[in-house]
Amino acid sequence: MLIALGTPGVRCPQSVQDPHPQPTQARHRGRKAQQFAAATLGAGAAVRAAPLRRAKRLVCRRAVNIPPPVSDSDAGLFSSASKSEAAEHPIDAALPDRSCRPKVLVLGSGWASASFLQGLTQEQAQLYDITIISKRNFFLYTPLLPTCTMGSIEERSIVTPIRELAVGKADFLEARCEGIDVEQKVVRCSRARRSKVSSNAQYHRFPDKEVDDKYVFEMPYDILIYAIGAETNDFNVPGVKQHTFYFKELIDARHVRSRISDLFEEAALPGVSEEDKDALLNFIVIGGGPTGVEIAADLADFVAEDCKRLYPKLHDQVTISLVNMEDHLLSTYSRDISDRSLEVFKSKGVNVLNSWRVTEVTSDVVKMVNKKGDCREIPHGCVIWAAGVKPSKLTQQLKADLRELNKGKREAELQGKARGLCTDEWLNVWGSKGSIFALGDASTVQQECACFFAEDLFKEADVEGAGKLSIHALRDLLRKNSLIHPQFEGYAQYLEEACGDAFDDNFAEITQVFGKKQRREHVMWRRTFGHRVIERVRHKSTQEVENDFKSVDVLDNEYITFESFQALLASIHKTLETFPPTAQVAAQQGGYLAELLGKGLATGDKDSFKMLKNESQPFTYFHKGALAYLGGDTAAFDLPVVGPVSGPLAGLAWRAYETSAQISWKNRALVGLDWVKTKIFGRDPSRV
Repeated sequence: MLIALGTPGVRCPQSVQDPHPQPTQARHRGRKAQQFAAATLGAGAAVRAAPLRRAKRLVCRRAVNIPPPVSDSDAGLFSSASKSEAAEHPIDAALPDRSCRPKVLVLGSGWASASFLQGLTQEQAQLYDITIISKRNFFLYTPLLPTCTMGSIEERSIVTPIRELAVGKADFLEARCEGIDVEQKVVRCSRARRSKVSSNAQYHRFPDKEVDDKYVFEMPYDILIYAIGAETNDFNVPGVKQHTFYFKELIDARHVRSRISDLFEEAALPGVSEEDKDALLNFIVIGGGPTGVEIAADLADFVAEDCKRLYPKLHDQVTISLVNMEDHLLSTYSRDISDRSLEVFKSKGVNVLNSWRVTEVTSDVVKMVNKKGDCREIPHGCVIWAAGVKPSKLTQQLKADLRELNKGKREAELQGKARGLCTDEWLNVWGSKGSIFALGDASTVQQECACFFAEDLFKEADVEGAGKLSIHALRDLLRKNSLIHPQFEGYAQYLEEACGDAFDDNFAEITQVFGKKQRREHVMWRRTFGHRVIERVRHKSTQEVENDFKSVDVLDNEYITFESFQALLASIHKTLETFPPTAQVAAQQGGYLAELLGKGLATGDKDSFKMLKNESQPFTYFHKGALAYLGGDTAAFDLPVVGPVSGPLAGLAWRAYETSAQISWKNRALVGLDWVKTKIFGRDPSRV
């Protein structure tokens, strides 16, 4: 929708005032909007321009600088907006009906949502009517969540109220999203009413099951920003839900801390057998990724630095086990860092079990099996599950609705294959017609499969219409399109070496002289300064590429039919990779979307999104590196240019980075003080 402000008495036309003939969709676009703006704004109104880069088309919505709404809690922040200023700028003193602005709903309060809010200026935010909906009324700095396990960092040091980020930019509603009507563009939300027992502050605010006593409401939207994250994946292992602690939210760290305190106090009681003490004080962490490694590291620090002082009679009976299904820890990191983490854990007495898969968790033991088929049972007192994530039920339902809405179209096929909601390179969900953007763990940025263009590609090379391509024509086709589809590169290179002669037509000389050098420079630049999703291609060995060609008989026949060409493209498509589901990716996506919507072009329909794409570059991810705390003041960095770095200096750099990366100065101060407090006074295992 467009905002048009002018002299008193000039009203928005009825089609702009009433958003309901087609549910909250924008009604005026392009040239008509400019004509209407000229008519209303040209009547002598005092307007302060809010210039936005490249955004010149929708004049009536961005030519006005609309001040943020002032609440009682914001009075100090906006106290400078006095009556004299209102008199100087009469238009600013009279805000338009909020229904005249596109309604933007933000689902979630994690990394993507927080970065989106931080990236928007207050002027840009006033181009929209923004509402945040989340079950959590704070932002959680998840990289330091493992340090809360035994109190190295206190919980409130790494949380920021989401309302602090939303001041002057958005409204916030603490509620649970139950469903999304994509066609009507409506979100259904709920929240339980307060407990009838006034002293009960621990009631279930967001029940999964239907209950009678709860608030239920619907929120219409023009643009939906879907950033609810993912949920813990138990891989359907029996007993995981009943006998393990998930580790994804702040409450999970609190539960683990309380459980471990309970176990120590129980083991300290007289009459407890040595066998029972060994079982009670056996802490098992499942998952060899960064989260599992850092949980084990924090537990090991507590045992080495505090347990001997606080529980001198139990110190020698504590066991920490880290179970990892992969062959080595931190499998996404450099192998040097994996080896270094193993050395640090061995020195601290952590029992690392690589290549073991958990088959069942009971109240007493964890059952496992390795790749050789050997079985093992370990008694436990506390089991922490940090083995991965999966799309939430809401995400799966939304994917199903989008597939049904786009049945028979390639958008439906894209949604069926991806983890989470499948988006294009502008983070818009395929099949949503420009109305839904998905970020973070809830989404997968994926280019259109080359299989969709198989017929056009085949016809491009089959100039004689023979219905088949020679091996040379296939090679030239793959090489020519390797910049658009980088996954073709390895296959084209294989055919070049296999054929050994020059290219067909005039394309050969140009590609040989300039093509390879340009591609090498392009790839090197992207690896150093960031890359698009189309450039994330898994390298295949020469033997794997040869096997793909042999599977369609192209090497033996020296030609390929259209059906075989389709099969080859399907094999090539499997080399494509997506962005990792990390906080780093989610944060950059949130900032990118803020820049995108800050242009003021998006109104939630297909036409405005097409205009936005033409005015904007696709999302580019810059990998700043990976880091993990290994315990004992030691950390490991895997930096893009420098490479793997580990040791005490890396541990100091890790603390400095995690402190400076906090979302506010208050959090930076609290985290920094927690580091000092823990180093001087130790950790506090009290159950409070």
